[in-house]
Amino acid sequence: MNEEILQRIDAFAYRHRLAEVMRSPVMTIDAAAPLTEAARLMAERHVGALAILDEKKRAIGLITDRDIAHQAADPRKLTRPIAEAMLRDVPQLPPDAFVFEALTDLRRNNTRHIIVADRASGAALGVVSMSALLKLRADDALLLATDAEAAPDAQSLKDVVAALPRLAKSLLAEGVPPRQIAGAIAAVIRDIYARVAVLAESLMLASDGPAPARWCFLVLGSGGRGEALLAADQDHALVHDGAADDYPWFEKFGLHCAGILDQIGIPYCRGDVMASNRECRHNLAGWQKRIKTWVASDDDVALLNADIFFDFRAAYGDMALAVDLRALASKLGRERMFLRRLAATIGQIEAPLGLFGGVKTKGGRVNLKRGALLPIVSGARVLALSLGSTALETEARWAAARKAGRVSADDLVRIADAHDMALKLMLAQQLADIEKGRSPGPDVEVKRLLDFDQERLKDGLKIASVIDLIVRHALV
Repeated sequence: MNEEILQRIDAFAYRHRLAEVMRSPVMTIDAAAPLTEAARLMAERHVGALAILDEKKRAIGLITDRDIAHQAADPRKLTRPIAEAMLRDVPQLPPDAFVFEALTDLRRNNTRHIIVADRASGAALGVVSMSALLKLRADDALLLATDAEAAPDAQSLKDVVAALPRLAKSLLAEGVPPRQIAGAIAAVIRDIYARVAVLAESLMLASDGPAPARWCFLVLGSGGRGEALLAADQDHALVHDGAADDYPWFEKFGLHCAGILDQIGIPYCRGDVMASNRECRHNLAGWQKRIKTWVASDDDVALLNADIFFDFRAAYGDMALAVDLRALASKLGRERMFLRRLAATIGQIEAPLGLFGGVKTKGGRVNLKRGALLPIVSGARVLALSLGSTALETEARWAAARKAGRVSADDLVRIADAHDMALKLMLAQQLADIEKGRSPGPDVEVKRLLDFDQERLKDGLKIASVIDLIVRHALV
């Protein structure tokens, strides 16, 4: 992306989520109604689109004023039922998606409306229109995600990855909160994963033909959770609906994906959590067996893999498979002993604090991913699983725990501040390291921090050090 454009980014699109801008409730109409009735309702309610829902409130179609205008060239067609003219493959995003994700999807699908749907049930919650978003000053020509979505080859995707630090720097300068910057980076990374899957699929079609079953490529870890910074490696998996648990087609596809991601600047996962690994490719029955193994195990490696997995999000393919997998994972992940073991692993993380409250460093730096982010993120995940919550973002998971009475208001404030602190300090350090030609990582140089930030760092590490106690108490 052109650097001048990056410097002029309107941060609104990266700051706000669809729940804030959607029109709700959804205006609906029956698929059997004539187009004239749709025109009358749109004029009466001052809307440009009506949704057609099934018995579970899921959107199965959308009729817009543009669709009716096309039919009006022949007035006789206006008596036709809406089902014959409606858009059936309706673009959909969850309410916590960023505005820029909606703009990207609208452009990708060449449409002007998108349905906002509940992540778990698929029920329609609202509608967002292109015209409404543009009125809010979010210009889709400035969206980095558009570059990822349209990338014709790996080199183009490599340019997108290389632009992420400039994007983060621009948003930080705009005063966008660190959790939202991490969410914006993660959303772009998911678009990159989606495009990588498209490129890998094209290679497979050329060499092996179509896939043997429906499938969905999944982003795991921080990318799936929506909290990525600038030092992420690969975390991905695959679910399919084939009769066998795996096929050679999916193995080769996973190898292509991992290779392309490494080529464009997202390195191989050191823990081998990639769709190229047999353990990360299953049908639903296979994933059920895999999750049950994790749930029954007290092995630290198994628990770590479970942690990464439960943050999965669909990137590309048949999204319905990801919905089914989420329902399965939420059900199996509520086993009480499993949650207690996950909580116990949080207590094994040694806080980087000295006897008198000072920060322990190594080479003048402290690892904030391990010392702060990991306890906060892991604690939120355990509580979300215990509640059966489908929330993925750490902030939303803690909020759900507070709403359920599992966490005190004071603890929630301190945890949120520690989360923001860790993300902000890590991001600022990563940007500084990148400018100096150093690879970004989780370590923050303590001496470069202002006195205020050093005190905030100590407070954040203190609350992170007792997350395991907070979670264990909440599970009682």
